[in-house]
Amino acid sequence: MNVVGKNIKKLRISQGMTQEELAEKMFVTRQTISNWENGKSQPDLETLSIMSNLFAVDPSALIYGVKKAYPRFQKKYVIVAAISLCVVILTVIFEFTLYPKLVDNYLFMLNGAFELTLYSMAVRSLGFFALGVFLVSLLSLWVDTRLEKKVRIVILIIGILLLVLSLWLLIELILIYQAPQVFPGFILFSSVFTSQYLRTVFIVVLPLLAGAGLFLGWKRK
Repeated sequence: MNVVGKNIKKLRISQGMTQEELAEKMFVTRQTISNWENGKSQPDLETLSIMSNLFAVDPSALIYGVKKAYPRFQKKYVIVAAISLCVVILTVIFEFTLYPKLVDNYLFMLNGAFELTLYSMAVRSLGFFALGVFLVSLLSLWVDTRLEKKVRIVILIIGILLLVLSLWLLIELILIYQAPQVFPGFILFSSVFTSQYLRTVFIVVLPLLAGAGLFLGWKRK
């Protein structure tokens, strides 16, 4: 493939040069420029370095091509950011409306422990998951957050595992509540809810990282 030749031609045309003008600046013949562009011959590294200075580009631009400027405020990222922000706002609303009622019901009526715990694990976790997605999608409106394939796949797998771990805690709660005799309390659930630190990790940190990881692992062009 004549990649270098095509890049030379694109840069020459973008700067309004003819083959004769470029040949004159490079101290070569017009036929030499034509051979480079048609792939009949290849300039050496020293020539590429001189040409890159002439075109005011990095030498890699002649080899790999000029990278297109990152398009900011892409519609798909705006949509993802808007949806995730709505989920975050809805979670905040629940914190000031639904959560106080659940607490009162638990403290004064001495019931609703399951509902209160379910709220913390489901609603709050969802809110922090959405927050993780929102923060990275918001960043993507200005900065190119696309990753190389291998890195992207690793981050995607980590994000999925973190999400599964958070969901498993929720599943344990439901199983324990639905069949307390069969599931008297799993190790994970028991250890998490006897430690404030682990509760914070499972309800806040893991969903937050999972949201960010799934967004970064999302295949984007």
